[in-house]
Amino acid sequence: TIYRLADYYTLFYFKFIKNGKYRGKDAWLNLIDNPVQRAWQGYTFEQICIDHVWQIKKAIGISGVLSNNAAWRGNTGEHAAQIDLLIDRRDQVINLCECKFLLDKFSINADYAEKLRSKIHVFKTVTKTKKAVFLTLITTYGVEKNKYANLLVQNEVTLDDLFV
Repeated sequence: TIYRLADYYTLFYFKFIKNGKYRGKDAWLNLIDNPVQRAWQGYTFEQICIDHVWQIKKAIGISGVLSNNAAWRGNTGEHAAQIDLLIDRRDQVINLCECKFLLDKFSINADYAEKLRSKIHVFKTVTKTKKAVFLTLITTYGVEKNKYANLLVQNEVTLDDLFV
């Protein structure tokens, strides 16, 4: 079971307000490039994606297909994987969704491509699924086209797609 704090304000409160660590004049501006703030942005973006599954399904052309949606994690003993959002579709396809918050287009390099392949392998091994598995990247500004993206990514969704 994966538990997730789903309320946006409560998440913000626990990260930035509760302990008073980030108070004072210009505190928020001084956090712009802070790892704590970046982590919060990423987590919050994942929550936005989870809250907008209908729009994600519409963007990838499966709005009429029944699905179960959840986060997932598992391991083979040697390798572990966590999937931000899993769309297990009634049409025998599973979309493994990676949610990436960036201030620019997302670019997949060789190392990250290997991590994605490993996640897919762990998921297939642990679940023993016979369904087709599609990798879907949900990003703020899209995915830069390169040889890794072309080989791995079946679907791409942007922040704009979530608010249609």
